[in-house]
Amino acid sequence: MRIGRLARTGWLTRLARRLWMGNNRLRRRVDRIEAWITGGLIAVFLVGAPLSWFGAGRWAQQAGLREQRAQQSWHRVPAVVLKGAPAQPQFEFGLPWNTAVLVLARWAGPAGQDRVGQVPAKPGTAAGGTVQVWVDSSGRPTGPPVLHSELMKRVIGAETLAPPALAVLLLSVAWLVRWVTDRRRLAGWEAGWASIGPRWTQLR
Repeated sequence: MRIGRLARTGWLTRLARRLWMGNNRLRRRVDRIEAWITGGLIAVFLVGAPLSWFGAGRWAQQAGLREQRAQQSWHRVPAVVLKGAPAQPQFEFGLPWNTAVLVLARWAGPAGQDRVGQVPAKPGTAAGGTVQVWVDSSGRPTGPPVLHSELMKRVIGAETLAPPALAVLLLSVAWLVRWVTDRRRLAGWEAGWASIGPRWTQLR
């Protein structure tokens, strides 16, 4: 047990020294400021990573639920194809992922008026054929509503990307801090050499 505590203490000591938190008198004030900022950024990530994971997932879920509630009035109506759909183009390595093509079609609006627009249809659909179109309460084409499986994919994607995005942000801040402190250190070294350099040269 004591050996384990000593090992943990040694690890923490090495980490503190690496972060320039030791009592080395050669460390300048700017070095200690950078060390504290670096430690703070690490603490922010350790605390913020799980919070960002939870928050991003909850935000994606709430946004998806609002979208689904807004889509409750969507429904499918039959549409008559006015111009035949082109055949699906052939590709060297098979068919593309999206096998639907847009065609000009006509369907009835909520008040019975005719609506005309571009709707998806299977390749090769002949003129006069009928396709099912998703429309909103005003009769405008919308596309299919968000399914529960699609909503879960969005939630998982948001949860997966949130911690790496936070890490990239904090690394950018750390890089900016390092750039500023390096410039301060360089200016301090130049000022120190300007005062010590001539006397050191005379001693030689």
